[in-house]
Formats: sequence, C-alpha cells, structure tokens
Amino acid sequence: MFSKLTTKIALHRAGLGDVKIPSFQSDNKARGGNEADGNGGFANPFANIQWGMPKAFESWQTPPPPPTPVREAPIVGDRAPTNPKLKFPAIDGRPVVVLFLRFCGCPFTEKLFLQLRALSNRQPSIHFIAISHCTPAATDEWVKKLGGTWNVDVVVDETRELYALWGLGISNWGHVLNPRNGYNQVMLGRKEGVWGGEVGEGGNRWQVGGAYAVDERGIVKWGGPMKSVDEGIRMEEGVRALGFNV
Repeated sequence: MFSKLTTKIALHRAGLGDVKIPSFQSDNKARGGNEADGNGGFANPFANIQWGMPKAFESWQTPPPPPTPVREAPIVGDRAPTNPKLKFPAIDGRPVVVLFLRFCGCPFTEKLFLQLRALSNRQPSIHFIAISHCTPAATDEWVKKLGGTWNVDVVVDETRELYALWGLGISNWGHVLNPRNGYNQVMLGRKEGVWGGEVGEGGNRWQVGGAYAVDERGIVKWGGPMKSVDEGIRMEEGVRALGFNV
C-alpha cells in the first residue's frame, strides 16, 4: 500500500494536487465502543470521509453553453466577427493577431502565448490579443507567472461568448484524450521546459482554442480552430499573412 506521502506526489503529478487525502477513523474509537459493535467486527472505512472537488476535476465537467450558439468558424476571406469586447476593424487601425487560449495552465496554451508575446515585441505595427475564459483573477495570476503580457492585450471572456462567435465550441474525447497529447506534453516539458500548471479557475479542458489574423479592413487572412490539443500553431505564419516579415 502507498504511503500518504507517495500518494500525494502521485496526485500532484496527475494534476490533482488539490485532492485532500481522507484520514480514516476507526468507527469504534469514534463512538468509544468495541470493534464488533453493530458492524460485525469491522468499522466502516468511509464513514468519516469528506471529499473535496479540486479544480482539476471541475475542469473536466461539461461547461454551461455560451449565451449565443457556436457559429461556423470564419475562413480566410471572411469578414471577421465583431463584438464590443473584440471589434473589427480594430479601433486603432492596426491589423490583429488574436489567440483564443484553451485554458490557463495548459502547457500547449502556454507555449502559444509565449510565442505570441515574443512576436508582439518585434511587430509593433500589429495588435496582438489573447482571449481567456478563466476568471480575471486566474488569468492575471497565470500571466504574472509567465512574466507579464508585454505588448499583448488580454481579454477575459468567462461566458465564452467570443469563443462561440469565432466558431470555437466544445471538443470531443479524441481531441482531448488522444494518447499522443500526453507524449507531446512530456516532450514539451523536457525539451522546452514548458510544463504548464494548475488549471485556472473557470478553465475547462473541453474548450477548443484557436488563432486568427485579421487585416486592418477587418478581413480574416489566416487561422482557424485548433485541430488537436497539442497542435503547434505557428503564430509567425499569421504575421506573414498580414504582409509582415518575421
């Protein structure tokens, strides 16, 4: 049998560090009676367990639907969907590269955000935006752990209204649980030091991410929904699609 310490380590590695390991109390000790009292000599090991619901479990639940139906994802040549929180053409007149985060804490999302952030420093003529559906506090905490936003504007969309507007709905089992995802996650950590972290509050593993490039007229020039959790989107391709050198 695993010791409590070993069990805690295993849960942490599985992303379930918030799980509280229950302590079992002998039923007869709790009542001050003898062991055979009412239980045939065996205490109920589950009598005093209090299970918590860690964020790692909550993130696996089906999220509530967004306030508007999920639309067809725009394709190259379409006019970009617009919303008061994400207007096109952009108010500042610049072309835009926008990244819809899968969730704060996802290692693949972290890598994409770091790419976006690096590009934002090298391409001041482009407006870079990241969309998060985690809570504002969780999003802010995640960004701070990564070293800040630099020249990326972060928009919080807890209801996932913007995701739905851009054709980004809920994924399926094959998208999320493909065995390749786990292997690539380990390789990403070992080769690039990107391990991800705890799922941010409000984050959901089933949410599909994506990235788009939109020119100054509000026309989609590049991008689409992520085809898999571990898709290595080349953010620089979006920059090139807008007519800039990388």
